[in-house]
Amino acid sequence: MSSFIVRPSNSDKDPFRVRLTAVSMLSLKLKPGDICELRRIDDGDTGRKKLAIAWEASGAGMKDTVVQTSKLLQEVYGFKLSDKITIGRSLRPIQDASTVVLQCCDGELSESSAEDYSVYAKLTLRGKDAFLVSDQKILFKLGDHDREFIVKDISINEDMIARVTQQTRFHVTNAGGSPEVYEGAEIDFQPKGLGGLDKEIAQIQDIVRDLCCPSEQNHLPSYEPIQGILLYGAKGTGKTELISQLSGAEWSVVTYWEPGSQVQISAQPQLVIVQPGYLVPNAAGSINVTSKLDSLFRQIRGSPTLIVGEARHPNDINQSFRAAKRFGCEIELPIPSAVQRKEILQAFHNGASAIDDAILQEMADRTHGYVGDDLYSLMRQTIKLSYDRLGLRGLSPNESSKVNGEVSDGSSPKTTAPIVTVEDLDQALRYVRPSALQEIFLEKPKVRWSDIGGQHSTKRQLQNAVQRPLKQASRMAEFGLRPKKGLLLYGPPGCSKTLLVRALAAEAGTNFLAVKGAELISMYVGESERATREVFRKARAASPSIIFFDEIDAIASRGRQGSDLNVLTTLLNEMDGFEELRNVFIVGATNKPENIDPALMRPGRFDNVVYVGPPDYEARKEIFHKHLSVIPYQPDKSLAEDVEKFAEDTTGFSGAEVVAICQEAGEFAFDTDRDSIIAEDVKEAIRTTPKSITREMLSHYEMWNAARMR
Repeated sequence: MSSFIVRPSNSDKDPFRVRLTAVSMLSLKLKPGDICELRRIDDGDTGRKKLAIAWEASGAGMKDTVVQTSKLLQEVYGFKLSDKITIGRSLRPIQDASTVVLQCCDGELSESSAEDYSVYAKLTLRGKDAFLVSDQKILFKLGDHDREFIVKDISINEDMIARVTQQTRFHVTNAGGSPEVYEGAEIDFQPKGLGGLDKEIAQIQDIVRDLCCPSEQNHLPSYEPIQGILLYGAKGTGKTELISQLSGAEWSVVTYWEPGSQVQISAQPQLVIVQPGYLVPNAAGSINVTSKLDSLFRQIRGSPTLIVGEARHPNDINQSFRAAKRFGCEIELPIPSAVQRKEILQAFHNGASAIDDAILQEMADRTHGYVGDDLYSLMRQTIKLSYDRLGLRGLSPNESSKVNGEVSDGSSPKTTAPIVTVEDLDQALRYVRPSALQEIFLEKPKVRWSDIGGQHSTKRQLQNAVQRPLKQASRMAEFGLRPKKGLLLYGPPGCSKTLLVRALAAEAGTNFLAVKGAELISMYVGESERATREVFRKARAASPSIIFFDEIDAIASRGRQGSDLNVLTTLLNEMDGFEELRNVFIVGATNKPENIDPALMRPGRFDNVVYVGPPDYEARKEIFHKHLSVIPYQPDKSLAEDVEKFAEDTTGFSGAEVVAICQEAGEFAFDTDRDSIIAEDVKEAIRTTPKSITREMLSHYEMWNAARMR
């Protein structure tokens, strides 16, 4: 290190720069902007390091033995003019201040005034090359008042100086005050009773942990943790309950924000919950609300404060809030799958004896499209019906136990809830229906190929289109084969088109989105197109998946105009647009193929068009054998011979009609109070079941296909 004589600087701008001649900079191996260490020779102090920024002096005539320093640097480091100091290159940079405590030197500040000065400090002291040192005095001019503050703490022990960054937090206190400085502590967010949301909860836990203890900041100075979470999803998926449980964690303050609410940044860490309705752009006074909420996001920046809001869809909120420094994380609470529904029901059930596990599983399997609110209502209704059935409504716990044959020891009355039956569930399902997204269900069906009689050629085409790309992708690449995007099934009603697609999804292990074409049509402008895009968004997110458009002619028929044409255009763009569909296969089904727009029929959209006709003789035999072999059936000769006869007598019947014949035969036996079905029951059912498929209908399909192939 070389020694230098302290001289005053010509400017107090950038007070922590020490100015040296070019020769001195070269001899010290310093470049402008390098961090250097200062020591006074006389006292040889070994205390906290006095760091500064080396800078080349402007102008001529300055001696190489002189260092120019600002008055502020002299004051805080205890230097005097003409002191001799040594200057050397520092081996480490100036550290960032996580928290700065400013103490008011004159007068007492109210809590609100202290908060105002904290915000003012954050706005004025942050910036490029902004530094603070312990015991530095700062003058703030706020309105008509001038107040002096002293830097009491910079949250760094090794050095006297610290860099002020966008993440630095400021606390203002009165003289003699000792505010609690937030040093970073984890918020223990462990929600209870929220089944099926493990992934979403883990994501929130990670954001909260990062907000309170941002370890990445050590490696990336510009790193800013997420401070806004938007929860979105259909009504009843658990958004409000999840936010409620988040508010129950160990936050210093929880504020339910609305225009005019005061948020105290000094209380840390804290949670701010935006009340429902204030994120909607078309609400009354939305411009004023947007301005205030935007100001709040700027105010909390850099502090351990989290803002959460909820919406049905991110597009429903003011789009200016969908930014990294606003609602930086959007978390969807999905419509639950069968497994997730079981978890939700178990969380509601909580080990009670009212419903056994078999009924819970049955309930989960039969509630396709139900959300958390629906499942809660269903469970409540099921238990209510079981109480009504056993006559327990209005009874006390002791009386309820007596009805159930339970005996209490007298000291602690024992209550045994009634056992729910499948019949109770059947009745409850008639009362409680899914409340949202009835047209879009995401599922892994349980239908297998073996459950469908016949249709072997169609099964093979479906398998080749979907299962090959998933299981033999490398082999297909060798032959230059691209995965097919879609397949159209057409044919008479009741011929297993829907069942085939569900079995395809189950066998391939993919998710399944069932969409009723007619239910996508909305009277409101733009809603149908939005619903169509939403289907494809869900399919991409849940890939590998199959989108099944039942009655696709309702949204893709030829000759459409206006908004109907927009829906078709949206469908075409999603199937074959700029964003490639990866591991998403589209299946359409229709009874009216002549109505389908030809644009959908070209390769790259519906690559294959497959006719699904009535079951042939062998297929009808399979259907009869499958159903009659699992019920009490007493054959005339043998099951095989009877099945052959029944198959001969049902030529031209659809698969659904063959199944209906078996059901009708069972009802005949049941009505006559017999223990088994006999062949005569089946024959009678065949005689009384009308055929819905006519020869003219089949000829029409043949003519349409012939015209298509020309």
